[in-house]
Order: sequence, then structure tokens, then C-alpha cells
Amino acid sequence: MKIAWVSSWPPRPCGIATYSQELVSAIRNLGNEVPIVCHTDGGTKGESDVYPVLDNKSSNFDDVLYDTVSRIKPDVVHIQHEYGLYVRGGNDYSAGLLRVLFRWHTEANFPVVITFHSVTSALDRGQRFFTDISLKLANVGIVHEEYQWTNLPLNIGRVPSNVYVIAHGAKEVKPIKNAKQKLGLEGKKVVGIIGWWEPNKGIERLVRLWDKMAEKMGEDVYLVVAGDARLGSAGGQITKPRVLKAIDESKYKGRIKVIMGSFTPQRYDQILSAFDLLVLPYSQASQSGNLAHSFALGVPAVVTALEGLKSQIEESGAGIAVPPGNDYELERAIVGLMGNDELRKHYAEQTQKYVTNEIKWSITAVKHLRIYEYAKEEMHKELEIRMTDRRVHL
Repeated sequence: MKIAWVSSWPPRPCGIATYSQELVSAIRNLGNEVPIVCHTDGGTKGESDVYPVLDNKSSNFDDVLYDTVSRIKPDVVHIQHEYGLYVRGGNDYSAGLLRVLFRWHTEANFPVVITFHSVTSALDRGQRFFTDISLKLANVGIVHEEYQWTNLPLNIGRVPSNVYVIAHGAKEVKPIKNAKQKLGLEGKKVVGIIGWWEPNKGIERLVRLWDKMAEKMGEDVYLVVAGDARLGSAGGQITKPRVLKAIDESKYKGRIKVIMGSFTPQRYDQILSAFDLLVLPYSQASQSGNLAHSFALGVPAVVTALEGLKSQIEESGAGIAVPPGNDYELERAIVGLMGNDELRKHYAEQTQKYVTNEIKWSITAVKHLRIYEYAKEEMHKELEIRMTDRRVHL
């Protein structure tokens, strides 16, 4: 099967680019051809089957996408959607995709599948319109969590019959040996947070709580803050100085290690492998690739009980979900786990079971192939209905 994959793509430092690269690799391993249609900063020199043609600033964005996919002649088109990926001229809610979706829907030469990476329980007005219209034009929609599927009818005012749940996948990898030693943390217990520094990530909050937590834990427990502000992110530029100021003002800043940068996959795995506990004190989230990656590397987590974060903890049994905005419960969970090696070990074992049995990429890839076959069947059924309607009207 030939699947035209529309998405961001490495080396762009983007969670969906990493997600796409790992899932595409698994789909290709099953004998399928997956050409990539991505933004102009995607792909490396000499990389085959990558078309870096999408420019959000271009007025003919949709025509370029349509023409590129036409040249590929796919059996299926699969779009990875997140609102920031295809925004043009302010927040237009990815409206540039709708025209090309309409053309593909009308022509019906191949089915279209969309994975919606940013579906929260409550969508705003523009998000509701985009989701509703795009689901009418696509053959199949995919979300990562059950709660996203459950809440869609409340947001778009109807029950869509073409939306399915496939969990965010994870690599089957072993933690990098001597990761702590390579980071200068040999013999330490590490509480860590990693990712882009955005207002919703709760990084400053975690650092501000560190003094109280550090007093209750041994001197061998360190906090690692890894990541940076994303280039061009207004929220990131506001958050970064606040995080650095909070670290500088900490009474226990000697037990805080900052690893700043945009990381390669190898460096990312090295840092995450050094963690004994991942903390995601987010104030808003649909799901988290960081959480799936931590499970792949055997790292349990403490997360805010929000949307997909809560669901992944409940499904995996690999950590603790605490009430949003509750500093006492967040502190209690972190201090409790860092002081209980046996419980942390149990949660770490749960991460491996969850990845191996539920979300490893090879399992996720098979689920996608089934969706593609189903999408083709549904498109043919729709074509038969269109032909019947045409004969009736004639």
C-alpha cells in the first residue's frame, strides 16, 4: 500500500514530526510505501521519498499540497493535524486544508484519514467548525484517547460515525546505559521535566515548589529541567526568563540541573533515561508524547489529572495523576515516590508492560493499516451511494 503522509517531519523540532517519523518507520517495516509531504524545513539532504513543499506563508498552499499528492498517486492520504502546523496569516484554524480536502472528497480517487492531535474536551468556536467540516470531508478521523471520542458530539453537535481511537505509540527501546553519568548525575536520584518551555507546562511552578520538596528529600535527589523556548513561540519567550529566574532564586538551586536546547532523538533519550521520575504538571493538554516516550524508557510519571495525561496513567498503571493546580498533592506525590524505591520500581515495570502489550509502534502500525483498509471500503460504499443518487435524479 502507498500512503501519502502529510505532516511536519524531522529535522523540524516538533513532537508531531517525531511521532510521524517513528510511526512511518513501523508502517514501512510492514512492507508499505510511505512518501512524506512536509513543510520546507523537513527532510535531510539525500533523504528519499520526502517532499518538503509546504509553506504556510504561501498563498497557493493548498494547490501545492494537491499537486504533490497527485504526483505521488497514493492509495491513501493520511494527514497529521495540529492547529499550529498549517496556520496561515494568524490563527485561521488550518482553514487552508479545507479546500484541498473538498477536492479530494469530490474526486474520491483515494480515501483521506486525519489524525487529530489537538482535541480537548472543550473546543473553541473555530476548532469546532474545523473539526466538524474536516470530518465530513475525510473518510476516517483518528484521535488518541477515549475521552476525545466521547466529547466530540458535545463539541460539534452531532455523533460522527467515522472517528476511531488509536493510542499514541511508543518505541521499544532500552534505557541508555550510564545516562546519569553522562549528565554528571551519577549516584543521584533524578526528578525531571523535559520539553518546550510553554506557559501551560507548569515548569516555573515545579521549580517554585522545589525548595519545599528538596527539604523533605535526601541530598541525593536532583531536579533536571530540560528543554528551551520554541523559536517563534510568544508564550515560550515569556516563560523562559521566568523559569530561569525561579531557578536562580531557589534555595536549592545547587540541586537543579538545567539542560537547555532543542534535542536530537538520541540526546532526548539520553536525558530521559537519566530520570527516575518524570513530572508533567501541565495546566492544559490533550495528551503528551513526552509521557509515551518516558514509558518506552521505563520512567514512571506524576502528571496533572487532565484529559489524555490522566487516561494514560490510568490505562498503564505507571504513575500518579494529581488534581489540576493542587500544589499539595503534586508535592506529596513527588516526595512520596522519590522516597519509595519499591513503588517506583513497580511503576517502572508497569511502563514496560503497557508499551509491550498496548502501544508499541508495531501494534500501532497494524491498527493504522486496518483503518486504511476500512477507509477504502467506506469510500467505495459512498461512491456507490453517489451513483445511485445520480441515477435517481436522472
